[in-house]
Amino acid sequence: MKIWFQTFSPSSTVDAKWRYFDEQCHRHLARVARPDTEIHVAAVEMRGPKMIFSDYVQYMHIGQVIENAIQAERDGFDAFVLAGLRDLGHSELREAVDIPVVFAGEASYHFASLVARKWAVIAYDEWSVFTTRAIVERYGMGHLCLPGAHMGHLGYTMTDLLTLFEKNPQPFIDEFKTAARVAIDQGAEMLITDFAATSIFLQEHDIKHVDGVPVLDTHAALIKTAEMQVDFRRLGIPKASRGPRFIATRQDILAARKVYGFE
Repeated sequence: MKIWFQTFSPSSTVDAKWRYFDEQCHRHLARVARPDTEIHVAAVEMRGPKMIFSDYVQYMHIGQVIENAIQAERDGFDAFVLAGLRDLGHSELREAVDIPVVFAGEASYHFASLVARKWAVIAYDEWSVFTTRAIVERYGMGHLCLPGAHMGHLGYTMTDLLTLFEKNPQPFIDEFKTAARVAIDQGAEMLITDFAATSIFLQEHDIKHVDGVPVLDTHAALIKTAEMQVDFRRLGIPKASRGPRFIATRQDILAARKVYGFE
């Protein structure tokens, strides 16, 4: 089985601050995947300023990810997975390719709903609490998601966070546990982070629970969901092709790609 693992960040060869995250991804994905699963880790070439805060910048950003998904399908990959918890390009990506496309947020929330009656998202700033809630509501799981908590990092740059992860991890771990205990007091039976780099950082530091409440490994949820979806495809269960979402056929999409100069 071949899985294309797509991040929303540039590779460390493009932007050196992502080196630690790149290294963590390669180590951790090898641990969580099946022995016969081959994972190709891919980054993006560009990342605009304030990408996670701007719908318009996200619109520009996601184009390169969609092209990678199309390339993955053409190269024979069995599934395309996205590490970012914002689940950007959700409908566009599933329309663009026929192989399974799996999103970290969606996979994590569904897995949490299988094993916990109530769960909570621990965000790194107040703004992320509101945006994550909107994503959860879109999936129809708002009744399972508690208010959660955040670590008060509003205004931190990505460089600030990544430097903190690598150079001074303990204060961040302490802040996470403090926020987690707020969610636990709300009744959370599982904790989910809102940032892919946070999840893999916590797993690297063996933070698998807080006071007995598990911290979900979002990368494991993502890879295991992808492996399961590929298994179901191999059992003969195809991608849906009827309904309102499928008025535009694959032929229509290919024709449109030629009109817009993508082919």
